[in-house]
Amino acid sequence: MSLRLQATSSCLSVGLHRVLGGLLLLSLLLTLLVPSSNGQPESIDMFAELRCLCVRTVSGMHPSKISSLEVIKAGAHCPKVQVIATLKEGKKFCLDPDAPGVKKLVQKILEGRGLAA
Repeated sequence: MSLRLQATSSCLSVGLHRVLGGLLLLSLLLTLLVPSSNGQPESIDMFAELRCLCVRTVSGMHPSKISSLEVIKAGAHCPKVQVIATLKEGKKFCLDPDAPGVKKLVQKILEGRGLAA
């Protein structure tokens, strides 16, 4: 009978070690996922910029309503070109970069700045 108790206690010991090892590994992984913060809001902005900003796009917008236009080229943060229009009233819309009207608008702005080829 004492043999059986020893076998059971060793099984419990092995099971406890596995559980504790798993919890230690899980806590280490969770600490890697939480970004370190030194109190500066720029660190939060840095993590927010690592994805596409435009989820939905609009195929066109009247140029007279647009106060500024921002073109973000494709990169590691997002595989597609993003065109963000800020309206005179302050709202922002993502424009479809493949729409003919948007292409004309971007081309016109680039020509006005002397940047078009």
